[in-house]
Formats: sequence, C-alpha cells, structure tokens
Amino acid sequence: MDNFNDMSRIEWIDRYVLGDLDAQELQQFQAQMHQDESLRQEVEDTQIAQSLIQHYGLRNEVKAVREAMKREEAEENISMIAPPVAAVSPEPEPVIWQEEQVRADGKTIPISSWAGRIAAGFALFIVGFFAIQYATLSPEQLYEERITSEAPYLGLSNRSMEDREDTIADQVRIQYQFGNYEEVVRLYGELKSPTFAETFCLGYAYLKGEETGKAIDAFQKVIQDPHAFMIKDKAEYYLALAYLQDGQIEPATTILERIHANNDHDYEDSLSNFYLWRLRLLKMKY
Repeated sequence: MDNFNDMSRIEWIDRYVLGDLDAQELQQFQAQMHQDESLRQEVEDTQIAQSLIQHYGLRNEVKAVREAMKREEAEENISMIAPPVAAVSPEPEPVIWQEEQVRADGKTIPISSWAGRIAAGFALFIVGFFAIQYATLSPEQLYEERITSEAPYLGLSNRSMEDREDTIADQVRIQYQFGNYEEVVRLYGELKSPTFAETFCLGYAYLKGEETGKAIDAFQKVIQDPHAFMIKDKAEYYLALAYLQDGQIEPATTILERIHANNDHDYEDSLSNFYLWRLRLLKMKY
C-alpha cells in the first residue's frame, strides 16, 4: 500500500475497522486486502476482538482475572513434589512425580484442579459469549455494520463529471454521487426510460431512506436486466442488505453466503467468517 510509510499497518486496520477511512482510502485498503491474505486475516481478527471488547467488557474481565491470579499467587506456591522413597527398600524405587500445588499451610492440591478451573472458566465464557450474541443480535445491527463499512459504488458512468450531458439521467447519477438521495428519487420519477444505472441509484437511495420494499424492487430489477452484468454483484450485495434491513433474514443469509463462497464476487472479501456466523445465529433466533 503506497501510504504505509505515512500510516502503520496497525493504524490502517484500526481505522478500517472503526470506519474512519475516507472513500479513496477505503478503496485503496480493500484493494490491498484483496491481494494480501495475511492482511485480510488481521482485519478479521481485529473485528472479532473489537466485537468482544464492545459487547462483553472483555478488557475488564481480563483485568479482574489477572488480579485474582495475583492474589492467589501471593497465597500459594506452585511446585513439583515427589513422595519419599521408603528407607527399607533394598533398591530405590522409581520416583513417581505428581503435580501438586503446595499451600502455605502445608496442604496440597493437585494442579489438575487449576486446569479444571481454566477449562470451566473458558467453557463459561464461550457459553456467555454465545448467549450474549444471541440476545443482542438484531437485523438492524448487522445491517448497520455492513452499510457503514462500504463506500457507495460510484462507477456508474464512464464519462467524467465535466463531459456529462445535462440530461435527467445524468442528474440522477450526479445527485447519487453527491449523496442527495431524496433528489435522486424525485429525478428518477421524471425519467421515461431509466436504465439499470439509474435504477441502481434509486435502489440505494431508497435503502438509505429506509424505504426497504422499494429498494428491494429496484435492486431486483437491476439483477434481472441482462445489460447490468457490470454492476450485478453490487446489486446482489445491496439487495441482501435491503432484505436484512427489512428483517428478512432467510433471503439475506442465502445471498450473503453465496457471495462469500464465490471467490470472483466483488464483495467476497467484505464478508468475514465471523460475520456470517453471527448471521446464521440471527437466523436461528428468528
């Protein structure tokens, strides 16, 4: 990535996960992720860690565990002890070592109990993780994560802004690129023969305006248009988000899993395994 000299790899990842990259930086970073498998994995790990911290106060949990361990360590000494060899034995018997925890008062507790505590604590954490995810997940939450992490697709015309003719269709695309979505809807209504490009703009405008049913109809029209092969992947992705916004988990999950399984899809890299796991969990909930 050209700007890695100005910003460290960790800063790039953090800003991407937090949604702090501008449109140009986002496009540049996503292109780098497409080429760098290790970068994609680091991003996914960071997203998982952020989710844990955000939802479960993991930082405080870790701090409390460390403090508890320090307190126990101050009270107990961990060592390996062997039972004494009988003096009457003509030959020394093999020493059988047992892992034990020697307390200050002379009592011993097998160290296996520590392993049991750790295993039980880990199992409890996993159960708690699953339970809290299940309780807090919502279609709105997963929709917001995706819609805010992707910059709107702007490549709807091969002509530059200066070269465009002052037609209603051109104005629809211009207003879309400037984010004036209410104006997009108004101008689209004046078109006599809209193309798939203007219909895509309309679908996104409806999506941002939370007119979900109309957004679904618009993106379906784009997908069905044989001339729209250049932006079919985009329309499929945003159709899934429209279903998600509308609370239709089944079709949203079907489309997003199909996208993730297709290495050639434009948005395959945008969907982490962790996100899809949460989507399936949401599907179970609903």
